Amino acid sequence: MFDISFAELVVVGIVALIVIGPERLPAVARTVGYFLGRARRYVDQVKHDLHEEMELDSLRKLRDSMHETVNSFENSVRSEINKIQETTETQSAVIPDKQPPFEKAAENIEPVNTSETKTSSAPAEPRQPNS
Repeated sequence: MFDISFAELVVVGIVALIVIGPERLPAVARTVGYFLGRARRYVDQVKHDLHEEMELDSLRKLRDSMHETVNSFENSVRSEINKIQETTETQSAVIPDKQPPFEKAAENIEPVNTSETKTSSAPAEPRQPNS
């Protein structure tokens, strides 16, 4: 940006020595150095902030792409689950309902006549504990 050679710096130093004078030149040089250092630190800080912002932006883009990938995967899994549910519903409608074997066995059992099994109509006395 600025192309300042050593010869130009020497010319500026000689002019500053003549204009400012030898008594005040060290104080002016110290002040100029201080402000140049602050300017350099400010530029470095701005560069650092821009670099961090670019990294954050790239991380945001990465996060967004990961969210898109996860959403597309989730949608594909849900669509496959829905297809499987539809297939099982259509197959269960086509296949006649079969009774489980224990229900068929329960239909074949004849009820027992309870009046023949009772020997006495009096209720049984409760047992007393041994004392």
